[in-house]
Amino acid sequence: MLKFVDPEDWPRPAGWTAVGLVGRLALAYDPERRPYLIGAGEPRPLDPAAVNAALYPAIEAAALRLWPGGWAVPLSDVFGIDRRAVTPSRITKKGLHPQVLRALGSLAEGDDADSRGYLLVALARYVDRYSWPRQGLECSIEDVRRDVDACMASLLDARRRGPVFPSRRTEADED
Repeated sequence: MLKFVDPEDWPRPAGWTAVGLVGRLALAYDPERRPYLIGAGEPRPLDPAAVNAALYPAIEAAALRLWPGGWAVPLSDVFGIDRRAVTPSRITKKGLHPQVLRALGSLAEGDDADSRGYLLVALARYVDRYSWPRQGLECSIEDVRRDVDACMASLLDARRRGPVFPSRRTEADED
């Protein structure tokens, strides 16, 4: 299962990425993207082909929580992955990058995962169109935060007022 794996509960060597759980052990990747089980003694190496094939149902489940109407295109757009690389046969054969697996697991948790999925798509499109690659993604993060904060403040301000229906307008609405 893809999910957030707390480093305090499953310690791992520096540079390793934990992406989920297999029973009571954590699935983690070393910096060379080789999979291991960690959590009981020394890390145990796993066969990458077997892990890729076994992870597909977990990838699909997490992605469907984020994008219930279809996940291949949003997954590709959000994480900047070639669309051919997110087909079931390709994922089963080649897998996904450990950072993408970790993000999927963390973001798909909770009852509001599908709302988070819409937000991810919107943010990815915004960043791709207006920030990246002109300034570089890391340099753009403050601009994106500022714009997201401004949009959220405007949305909240407008929603506090409630809907205005033509039949219920008051003099205050005319201002």
